[in-house]
Amino acid sequence: MRGIHSACGPSQVTPYSRGLFDNKSLRGSISIVRTSPVWNSRWYSSSVNSKGDILKGSEVSAGATGSDMDTSGVGGSEWIGKVKEAWQTTIDAVTYTGEKAKEASSEMTPYVEQVLDAHPYLRDVIVPVGGTLIGTLMAWIVMPRLLRRFHKYSMQGPAALLPGSSIWGQVPYEKSIWGAMEDPVRYLITFMAFSQIAVMVAPSTVASQYLLQTWRGAAILSFVWFLQRWKTNVISRALVVKSLEKGDRDRLLTLDRISSVGLFILGLMTLAEVCGVAVQSILTVGGIGGVATAFAARDILGNVLSGLSVQLSQPFSVGDTIKAGSVEGQVVEMGLTTTSLLTAEKFPVIVPNSLFSSQVIVNKSRAQWRALVTTVPFQIEEFDKILQISDDVKNMLRSNPSVFLEKEAPYCYLSKIEKTYAELTLGCNLRYASKDKLFSTQQDILLQAARIIKQHGGKLADPWTQ
Repeated sequence: MRGIHSACGPSQVTPYSRGLFDNKSLRGSISIVRTSPVWNSRWYSSSVNSKGDILKGSEVSAGATGSDMDTSGVGGSEWIGKVKEAWQTTIDAVTYTGEKAKEASSEMTPYVEQVLDAHPYLRDVIVPVGGTLIGTLMAWIVMPRLLRRFHKYSMQGPAALLPGSSIWGQVPYEKSIWGAMEDPVRYLITFMAFSQIAVMVAPSTVASQYLLQTWRGAAILSFVWFLQRWKTNVISRALVVKSLEKGDRDRLLTLDRISSVGLFILGLMTLAEVCGVAVQSILTVGGIGGVATAFAARDILGNVLSGLSVQLSQPFSVGDTIKAGSVEGQVVEMGLTTTSLLTAEKFPVIVPNSLFSSQVIVNKSRAQWRALVTTVPFQIEEFDKILQISDDVKNMLRSNPSVFLEKEAPYCYLSKIEKTYAELTLGCNLRYASKDKLFSTQQDILLQAARIIKQHGGKLADPWTQ
């Protein structure tokens, strides 16, 4: 214990420690520590001799026990006061450090100004260029991390409650609004930085009066680029939704094309306004000349408008088999002015879109079923068996898996009686299938109908032979 006392005594204080204790904030911290009961008990126990250690130690222990019992009700308030004092001490230390840094900066400023005045190129070129390059580098390194942090915080909000398959649910950073913002902002800052450097390095070559105008144009292009990227991300997320129907998918693709053209035109007009071009005057003159142009190009405009109407209303899509007037085939491509079809003979046909606005369009691919109505002429001696033949044919149609029974029941009836033959009319709805399977089903139904007629003693007849 004496060794501890001698180690902590005044004789061991060095000049460095004396400088530390001269600090006001540290003196305040030490005063807090010295006023605590734990520090007083330890200091007292280390100051006594070895003979009085046991007695003093017991007294301190007893005093501590009594103190704990007496101050159990107010211990919390004492600790709150100590925390406040420690917080004030920390504030004083930070304030002291800031004052010292300010004093050091004030002392260094004349020397820095002297160096910059002695080297004008360093003051006018190197330091501004270096600062601009450092800021640009920070934009390339720090800004993506900040945007990723913002994306992480936004995904922890209400979007975290949405399912992953939702358009507005959990999305990766690359497909989010923050990911769409990264490249436009980064390249905008880079362009502004290097244009500023060009003005500083070669002021006689690059006109500084056009710098602000150039920055405005770059900001507009970056904003349009951001909107295009964000729009593409949203539509791409919507296209991967499994519950999206084919018609909605085609409408989204059409909306993507139209919005891209609209953003391009809007960005071009805004950029022209920033550059000093009177867009309103151009539109006025263009409106006057557009009347004459509309008469000359009314067919083209009609095809364009019809193409937009077809792509928005989606009466057919790529891959469908359609019939419009005398034109029939499979849709291969849908353009803005024309639509390409492929006929049954595999001949390509280019159809103007204006045709679809004046013709009835039959979309065979979207039919859920196809009707089959046919007649079977036959000869039979016993007319009483015709009713049984009709019932057997209807039962055969009902048992066929290719027959669609939900909308209309199959039918078979005697539709004609001539001198040498009778005629059965049978009909049903067949499920939609490819041409090969459809023709195979029709063939199977006709063969089974002929087999039923033969089983009842009848035979097929020629209606043209009387």
